[in-house]
Amino acid sequence: MHYYQIGDLLVRSAIGLTSADAVPTSPGTADVEILLDDTDWALLEAAPVGPVAGSTPQDFRFRAMPGLAFRMVAGRRIEVSRGPQVADPDLLLYLTGSAWGVLCYQRGWLPLHCSAVAAGPIRAVAFTGPSGAGKSTLTAGLVQRGWPQLCDDTCVIDPRDPRYIVCGAPKDMKLWRDALDALGLAAGRAIGDRLQRDKYYVTPPAGSVPAPAACGLDIVYLLGWSDDDSTSIRPIQGAQAVIELYRALYRPEWLQLLRDPASLFQEIGGIAQRVRLFRFERPRDFTQFGTALTLLEDHMRQQVGTQP
Repeated sequence: MHYYQIGDLLVRSAIGLTSADAVPTSPGTADVEILLDDTDWALLEAAPVGPVAGSTPQDFRFRAMPGLAFRMVAGRRIEVSRGPQVADPDLLLYLTGSAWGVLCYQRGWLPLHCSAVAAGPIRAVAFTGPSGAGKSTLTAGLVQRGWPQLCDDTCVIDPRDPRYIVCGAPKDMKLWRDALDALGLAAGRAIGDRLQRDKYYVTPPAGSVPAPAACGLDIVYLLGWSDDDSTSIRPIQGAQAVIELYRALYRPEWLQLLRDPASLFQEIGGIAQRVRLFRFERPRDFTQFGTALTLLEDHMRQQVGTQP
């Protein structure tokens, strides 16, 4: 068995996690267990990929791909069923992504499809947007400039805490080849997703500033591309802020199986009142990346000095 510290959670895992901080020996009772089970999932081979019939919010099962299925129970246990044809990278991709996201919903947290850095000792700045919007690339660029990385792809917050503390999540950065080349970073192991042939894990650069223990979510930037090679930052307020935060939720297509809609909208509305949202658009051209990143840094520093 392996032991890992992911935020405040002690994780006991039968599977080695490359994107979490290992603990040499067990310091106590684990908060989360990750187990390999011997359930016969052969019947799932003919089922569509996605949630399995009979799933409930606190006992949720889904099939990630042929030969690979997960069961999350009460926010405390992840059971992995794996066929011999499933490679380790594929298993880890879904385990630290979708499976971990469901576990967070079960614990009463909200996983957002965001990457985030720390801005000072107590504040977090997150970046969201559709796939390919550059969340990880911007985060990697900021880490190179000394901003501590908090998470990549999934930013988990506790809506019951008025500071909206960012909870622990696996945080290896994942970048496309063109982003690696533009930032001068070396490619690590390839991402397991069969649809992502030229995407790689990247360990934060040596000497990166360690992240603070507890940061509250303060700012969210919605990323987009400009049509005229301009760079702009504009506030998002009111109902549009609620809509954008809802869109940022992890696995929105599964929400009706995981959360009560009324309580979820209440939580999102509360977050929209406390967290500031901005739309950040910049050119696709990587030759202008540094200039856009400097503008973003200046805006972040200005906003961190003000209260929402």
